[in-house]
Amino acid sequence: MGYFTRVFCATKNKPTVQSILDFVIANGISVSSNLNGAELLTENWNHFELIYDKNRLPLLVELNGLENSDGLAEEELEEFLEFVGKPRFYELKKKKVAEHLKKTEYIICVQLPTNDIVDKGYDANGELMQFFEKNFSGMIQADREGFYDGPKLLLELE
Repeated sequence: MGYFTRVFCATKNKPTVQSILDFVIANGISVSSNLNGAELLTENWNHFELIYDKNRLPLLVELNGLENSDGLAEEELEEFLEFVGKPRFYELKKKKVAEHLKKTEYIICVQLPTNDIVDKGYDANGELMQFFEKNFSGMIQADREGFYDGPKLLLELE
């Protein structure tokens, strides 16, 4: 069974897979992908494998854009808005998350193979999440944890 992390991105701009790999590598983690050539250089990708160790299962990275994911992104976004719930006047953290979700243009979803992952895999995922958070107006969410504002847990999900 996998564990999922997501970044809800509020910009229409998308990176190439090569730029993602370059960022993770520049931050000290050797990675590659199952894509090659022109596939690495296009912004019109929808999934790839992030390989951090040839002897381990890869991280599965998926991009689900609103209006071009067969409804998957819209459905997932609606589910998270329901989880967060309608914020009350004084629930500023909940308001921040709900407002960000409403601005989301696409969702980066990463499946981590929890039965075959080591620290380097978690580190690679962390760098990947930071890349989207910093460069594409992203807000990170992790299963069984919640939403993050930078490295701090902003809103815990039950």
